[in-house]
Amino acid sequence: MKIFNILLFFLSLFIISCSDDDLDPDDCAGESGGDAICGCTDSLAANFDDLATHDDGSCEYVLNGVPIKWLKTYNDLGDESWSVDVTSDGGFIIAGASNYTGLLIKTDSDGAVEWHQLYDNSTALYSVRQTSDGGFISTGYYECDTLPGCYPDIYLLKIDGSGTIEWEISDGTSENNDWPRDVIETQDGNFVITGTWNDDGWNSKAMLRKYSNSGELMWGQIYSSSTANEGNSLIETSDGNLVLVGYSGEQHGAYKHFMVKADSDGGQIWKKKTQTVGDALLYAVCESPSGGYVAAGFCNSWRSNLLVERNSSGSIAWEDCFIDESSHFGYYDMTPSSDGGYYLIDDICYLTKTDEAGSIIFSVQLNHVNQSVIELDDGDIVMGGYGFREGNSGGPISLLRLDPSAIPLNLR
Repeated sequence: MKIFNILLFFLSLFIISCSDDDLDPDDCAGESGGDAICGCTDSLAANFDDLATHDDGSCEYVLNGVPIKWLKTYNDLGDESWSVDVTSDGGFIIAGASNYTGLLIKTDSDGAVEWHQLYDNSTALYSVRQTSDGGFISTGYYECDTLPGCYPDIYLLKIDGSGTIEWEISDGTSENNDWPRDVIETQDGNFVITGTWNDDGWNSKAMLRKYSNSGELMWGQIYSSSTANEGNSLIETSDGNLVLVGYSGEQHGAYKHFMVKADSDGGQIWKKKTQTVGDALLYAVCESPSGGYVAAGFCNSWRSNLLVERNSSGSIAWEDCFIDESSHFGYYDMTPSSDGGYYLIDDICYLTKTDEAGSIIFSVQLNHVNQSVIELDDGDIVMGGYGFREGNSGGPISLLRLDPSAIPLNLR
């Protein structure tokens, strides 16, 4: 009888415990007694649930029939974004501007903001790259708006990994425009920029300028083949030389695509300008598997995308001016693909994949991003920036990530 009573006592405790759990269960957010409604809370997602109060990670995104992993916009942080670089921790760094002040945004691997910083001595930042010490190097320009006779000057910024300024400099001619567009860290730990030097509105030079890791000018070189010349993008080659691309021609028209190869001190090895269909200009460059240099931009006087490869001596290996019924206005960025060929992004947000000879494998139109394209180690593609290269803001600062293998076959 005693054993029976003991068993009855423990059974009653179990029933009471179970009854209490039934009366006060966890909700879908894990809160005891809570009333959360779980679902997708991102209004940009295809399966957005306006009744959901707790995001359960189920959001699905589709742009123009293309599945994407996520799309992030940063409307409250700025109004211009010009370039994106991947960081060593798997996140991303964005260069742009907010109300005519240079802006950098650091995100994690999912695009969530970790920090953002304005740099008052700049007007806009066009390029940013992570440096070997874990910080960042960025370049843009500064132009005063209070005094007559103000001209844009080069602005170069070095920060630590949290966005704190280590040093910043301004550089340029006294009476004309000086525009940087790209910056890299070279193998010796110093920095080289490219852009336009001594632009009076009709005459200008493409330039390379090298600065030490403390911001001291080491050397400056200019390159020209016509009245007006411009550098837009820059790489250090595997053999330690430098290649810049841009245009050479007449200011405000008659552009020919332009590529210069220089040694590590800026000494010219060769320079090449070539006329194609209509005006042409190059915005991006990378090394090719054959040891040459592939560059991308526009042809057909801003109406079509251009892709060209020069060999190591500067001769054209192949060139494609992609003329179709649409106006694409030019490729703004490119990156080699791990499985061969290249990914490119153009003005109207087409992501294009080509083979190593420039033949198009697929081209799909997205939205929100048109300035930068990056392939990650896992094969995903991240795109960012939204603007027009002639200086006008194109739309909200955005980042987009997708798996190219998930693009439907009917779009590939």
